[in-house]
Amino acid sequence: MSAWSAYRGFAITLVPAILGGAAWSSLELPLAWLMGAAVVTGFISFYGVNIELPKLLYRPSLAVIGAGVGLTITPSVAVEIARWFPLMAAMGFAGVVLAALLTPWVARHGQIEASSAFFSLMPGGVIEMANIGEPHGADRTTIATLHAIRVGLVVGILPLSLYALFPSTGVAGEITVLGLLPLLLVFAVALAGGWFGALVKLPASWLLGALIAVAALTASGAVAGEIPYVVMAAAQMIVGISLGSKFKRERMRRLPRAMAFGTFALFCIIVIMAFIGIAFSRVLPMDAPTMVLAFSIGGLAEMVLTARYLELNMAIVAAFQAVRAVLVNSLAGAIWNRLSKRLT
Repeated sequence: MSAWSAYRGFAITLVPAILGGAAWSSLELPLAWLMGAAVVTGFISFYGVNIELPKLLYRPSLAVIGAGVGLTITPSVAVEIARWFPLMAAMGFAGVVLAALLTPWVARHGQIEASSAFFSLMPGGVIEMANIGEPHGADRTTIATLHAIRVGLVVGILPLSLYALFPSTGVAGEITVLGLLPLLLVFAVALAGGWFGALVKLPASWLLGALIAVAALTASGAVAGEIPYVVMAAAQMIVGISLGSKFKRERMRRLPRAMAFGTFALFCIIVIMAFIGIAFSRVLPMDAPTMVLAFSIGGLAEMVLTARYLELNMAIVAAFQAVRAVLVNSLAGAIWNRLSKRLT
């Protein structure tokens, strides 16, 4: 297959996605380039265009986002993250418990296998959940569809809600943009970290690997600053195209009941976790928006970008999301083995 044949849908989508991101940005809405691109791409994908994202664009985009977070992790921030680790693990497990509790209800009313419902509701990576769930009888199409809905719901609900409820959140300060040579160094380290993360099979490997590698570089004092806006906007847009490309009409037509009940269950989990986050912010030294994003069941990239836009603690949000992803991807199969015995 030629490169044009493989990536024809992406080429068709690129200009509309840029226009969608620009329009969203002109309205000063949160996650402008991601959401604008995602909405436009979602419509194009839904109406039959197969959109295959080139890995040579997608992986570096994730690495750029990871590098952006890594630049914020100073030694003092690293100590703070370690201090929060027990809560990170507890909240990651809380998302798993909520998904497990709702599994029988979604399976019964959505008329799908219980294993499909369970792995579709798990707040882990879609590829990981499909690969782990399939040997247990779960359907890959159901998992892929509901995971796309999960991330779409979180990205669609939380940024706008937090933006409306907490408009003055954040401590905007003077921004120091990296110069050309430090920027190239950060990109090189981020790509190396992403590659190594993929090699050792980290969840969200290109983002998390880049984050860890650049955090080490930042902690050494070699670099300090932020990635230029235009580069982050381009990375957001690529992630948005990836999200929108998952909304395929043929998948959704096959699963109307599963989509309806699965979407409602996911919405309930999102709301419950948000309220838990707000409750914890009342008794812990952390603001409510940061806790909401940290506790959410969204994707790592999307939640980090939301934290960045709202000028929240990106490092804490990234750490919570990373721990949750590792926990879910590691334990989902074992948890299902125990749960399935109770359901039979």
